[in-house]
Amino acid sequence: MSKVWVLCGAVVVTVVAVVLVVVTGVSLQEILSLFLAVLCLLWLVLLLTVPWNLSFQAQALIHEIRTSRARGIDVPPEREPEARRIAVRMRWFAIGAHLVSAGIVALITAVSGGAIGYYLAGLYLVSTFFRPAGAYFAYLRDRMTSMLRDVKHPRDDLIETLHRLETLKSDVEVLNDESAEQAQRLTHLEQTLAVADTRATDRDRALNAKVDAHARQFEHSLTRLTDNQEVIAGLKAFLRLVREEPAGGPEL
Repeated sequence: MSKVWVLCGAVVVTVVAVVLVVVTGVSLQEILSLFLAVLCLLWLVLLLTVPWNLSFQAQALIHEIRTSRARGIDVPPEREPEARRIAVRMRWFAIGAHLVSAGIVALITAVSGGAIGYYLAGLYLVSTFFRPAGAYFAYLRDRMTSMLRDVKHPRDDLIETLHRLETLKSDVEVLNDESAEQAQRLTHLEQTLAVADTRATDRDRALNAKVDAHARQFEHSLTRLTDNQEVIAGLKAFLRLVREEPAGGPEL
């Protein structure tokens, strides 16, 4: 996709150059100088993005590695030196590219006798500090955001903890109410059992009294029966007679 855009850009630039030469009568040297200036600006944009981005990304990786280790996360030991090497190489590559580009533009300008190239060379030199300065301010912004998050998140955790404590307090109060209700039910049950035990004891006593009364009455009846020995002897004889008759059978 990027190659297509580059091809389209080249076609558009060629068409614009032809139109400027044919229609407006601009000299070819001026058009070449303009295109050279555009290419220099594009190269400057490339220098300000690719190598500096890699360098700052490596620095961010080093910071994340140290943060992870501080939090107890195991990180392979070879990651940090590798990231540091990439950061240093990309930083020196970016600085060297700025200086070399400025020197080449100044040399071409001196040979061609133009004047705009010196401004471009100066822009290359000055832009060497653009990305580091912008990256530093971006780092400060990210650092402040991180510090704000570190300060805010414990506060949020504290609020969440307090909310949970309030919930636990409410649950404990509910449990206390249920415990008091269960204690009341237990007391009522104990009272009911005590009443039932009292009633059972009274019934047992009444039953024992009835049994004693019936026993005394039986003893009294038995005593009366023992006084009538003749009646008892007659009853015994009658019983013996009744028993002997089925055994012997009637005589013919």
